[in-house]
Amino acid sequence: MKSIKIVNMTQKGFTLIELMIVVAIIGILAAVALPAYNDYTTRAQVAEITELIGGLKAPVAEYGYQKNAWPTGFVTSIATPTATQLTATVTGKYSTVTTPMTGTFPSGTITGTMSSGQANTQTITFITQDGGNTWNCTGGTIALKYRPVACK
Repeated sequence: MKSIKIVNMTQKGFTLIELMIVVAIIGILAAVALPAYNDYTTRAQVAEITELIGGLKAPVAEYGYQKNAWPTGFVTSIATPTATQLTATVTGKYSTVTTPMTGTFPSGTITGTMSSGQANTQTITFITQDGGNTWNCTGGTIALKYRPVACK
């Protein structure tokens, strides 16, 4: 009787079709992830201007109540402010506070502009009607999807 040898063929490595499927899946994931990442970075850049203006709200309101008028401008800590100016940080990496308070106390507006990044040249406006006790930040040209939750 003859003996029959059964040879077990084991696969070593991946086939071409398996590799192509993996590459296709990675491509699909990248196509979804890149736009989401771009939106995320733009939201982070826009958060900078809301933080800059947020830091101005209390000093501006205090100035308004003390002088019954809004400050006429902001200066950096290097310069000496006049009697109608406040010392403040108004420039960040991606944005700057472009106008001092506008309006007549107790109503007023502070506007910030994106100076670089994906939302370049777009603005956000903080508005108060009651001397700075409450602020509304829904004004401006920055798209709602890039704004912080409080400004939507």
